[in-house]
Amino acid sequence: MRFILFLLSFILIHSSTVAQLTNSTESKKVEALNNYVFFANECAHGMLIVHGLLYRFNQDLNKKIDMDSYQVNFYSNKDLPADIFDNTWFYDIAPYDWHKMAEIMSSVLPAASARELNLHADQLKIIVVDINSLRFSLEKLIAADMNNQDNVLAVYNELERATTLFNDFHTQQQKLRLGIDKVYYKIKSSLDIEFPNLISTMDNAYRVSLAIMNTLHAKTDEGLSEKIEKLNTAQANLKATSLESYNSTRLLSREVKGHYKNLRSQAEKFSQGTNDFYYTADVPAEYKMYGKYYYYYNKDLISKFNRFGIGIVFEINSILDYLRSDQLRYMEVPHFYQVVYPKKIEKVDHLSSTAGTLTALPTKLKNREVLVASKSIKVDSNKVVFELYDHMIEDGDIVSINFNGDWVIENRKITTKPYELKVQLNPEGKNYIILHAENVGHRPPNTMAVSYMYNGNRKQIVMKADLNTSEMIEILQVNK
Repeated sequence: MRFILFLLSFILIHSSTVAQLTNSTESKKVEALNNYVFFANECAHGMLIVHGLLYRFNQDLNKKIDMDSYQVNFYSNKDLPADIFDNTWFYDIAPYDWHKMAEIMSSVLPAASARELNLHADQLKIIVVDINSLRFSLEKLIAADMNNQDNVLAVYNELERATTLFNDFHTQQQKLRLGIDKVYYKIKSSLDIEFPNLISTMDNAYRVSLAIMNTLHAKTDEGLSEKIEKLNTAQANLKATSLESYNSTRLLSREVKGHYKNLRSQAEKFSQGTNDFYYTADVPAEYKMYGKYYYYYNKDLISKFNRFGIGIVFEINSILDYLRSDQLRYMEVPHFYQVVYPKKIEKVDHLSSTAGTLTALPTKLKNREVLVASKSIKVDSNKVVFELYDHMIEDGDIVSINFNGDWVIENRKITTKPYELKVQLNPEGKNYIILHAENVGHRPPNTMAVSYMYNGNRKQIVMKADLNTSEMIEILQVNK
């Protein structure tokens, strides 16, 4: 019965708003493709709810493990629908209903394309079904005695399964998006699309932003500097493109002007957030344990990109909806999930980088030029113990240390007493430490000695930094 009502509402909605296209065969194909986009987007919205539940539960459970007296507010599923993805309490149209409509309307697509897209859509549905069921398996596990170590580990294993499911969703969603694009580009030239230059400008802003989101999701900086240059160009083009220049009453409507104004604002904020990630890597204290990729992807940038946050995708799609454009709608991105462990379980000996393989060394950090030292640090193990200290006279130098993109020491006064920093090197790619001066003490520039062991002998290297430049030393693991 609900699906019949959905079909009726679908016909009414699509006859007057988002998909009121022409009657051409190509337009019907675009409408069919958009159903897959809407399905994926609404799934991502449902995953946001589950992500919030798992995040808060993980935080509460960690406090319980570290502080026996802490009262955990374990979530209960009784206040939520049995299936978050099959209930309209959070959506106008539930994800599963979009899935059904996508499969029904795929009949207008080439048979091979329809099979491919339906396969990807089915895989997405399987994943979100598992994500929803995980809510109940966790509820069952936490009903056991949390003072029992085996029971606790079983809960964390289930949380790790959530990490895998969220990553699997992202992978399948990208396959679906690429499959949709492949079909769309074959019919795009046959469509009568209004304002092609404006559409192209918005499309470019979306695709460059999406590429950056995917890079951060992969926890890598590879190619990011080039993508930032493209993003800054796309953002500048968007800012320079005026609706008034088209002399169209439709583009100058209050609705379109409002959406376009916010689109440019969100694109500018997205650009700023990306530059902050690349050039400062500052992370609020409450997200330090998650690392810079989690914070900038899940908290900073996704709100400027997705619907919830009224981001880039929402605004472009809203403009296309108002114009009733024969144009493919844009796909959002899902959050990624990450488990953090309590101190009693996770005994960190050596700090490891939150980044994946680093293929390039940074040239700028916190608006300062990064100078590469003429010497490098050679070590014979992937686990290194550095001793950091003032090798001359203490003069009040305060510094921060960046290891492979993470601020591992912040605002620390350097004294003649060595401070021990244990790090684990990435097995591939670049490894480095950067000295960043927070002040210049009484005798600028700031200097800091770094001592370490190599081939059984203690080595020392001196780093320098001031308020204009920071110094970086590359760390090279030399196999015996």
